[in-house]
Amino acid sequence: MQWCKQKFPALTVLLGGAVILAAVLTFSPGADGWGENGRWRLPPCSFRTVTGWVFGRPLPCVTCGFTHAFAYAARGRFAEAFREQPAGTVAFFAMLAMMAGAGWTLATGSPLLRLRRWQWIAFGSVGGALLLAVWVCKLLEAFCAGR
Repeated sequence: MQWCKQKFPALTVLLGGAVILAAVLTFSPGADGWGENGRWRLPPCSFRTVTGWVFGRPLPCVTCGFTHAFAYAARGRFAEAFREQPAGTVAFFAMLAMMAGAGWTLATGSPLLRLRRWQWIAFGSVGGALLLAVWVCKLLEAFCAGR
């Protein structure tokens, strides 16, 4: 029963992070936003498409640039990752920290640290505020570029 309470969630976090890392390492971000060498031919962002119809210019969504930021950060190109999406770069390092904590839990059987409820709320609030601030900056950049 103890294994299910502590080690199974840790294993899930570790494997989930490994899958994300493997996926972004196969992604080659290109200048056009589609990826190089025909890999990961992702469809256009629905939000950008709809705002392009409505406002006459495509606007970025909240998570615009996360895939590229993760791909750059996974390759150690942190400045490019931060330029692409600052919140995505922070999320990448948060994912690595969670994976390290999950590895520790799997190795030792006890969590690296236990966060109280208010700490989880604080982390979520700071993360949400960062994401919102970056989105506002990207929206302003998109509106100013159209002038």
